Amino acid sequence: FIIMAPKSDNVQRLLQAEEKRNRIVAEAKARKVAKVKQAKADAEDTVGDFRAEKEAEFQGFKSQQMGHASTDNVKYVASTDQQISEMKNLSKERQAKVAHLVVSMVCAQE
Repeated sequence: FIIMAPKSDNVQRLLQAEEKRNRIVAEAKARKVAKVKQAKADAEDTVGDFRAEKEAEFQGFKSQQMGHASTDNVKYVASTDQQISEMKNLSKERQAKVAHLVVSMVCAQE
């Protein structure tokens, strides 16, 4: 009976040590999960900031390009209007020549 007491005590100590180890492991896992969640939140914040910065850069670039496009568009419209005007004038000049040519041909046939 005296020999049994120390074995029982050793078993009890082993069980307590195992419980303590389980607690330590569980706490370590909980800390790890918390760190992972925090790292994920920090990464999402960083990505969100980066995305917002790049979106602002894109919008600035887009508005700059639209400004250039507007300026270019005005130039193209002015150039096109000038060309149309020149074509109308040329058409009027040639219309008079064609009318004179037709009249002379009709008169020559008679």
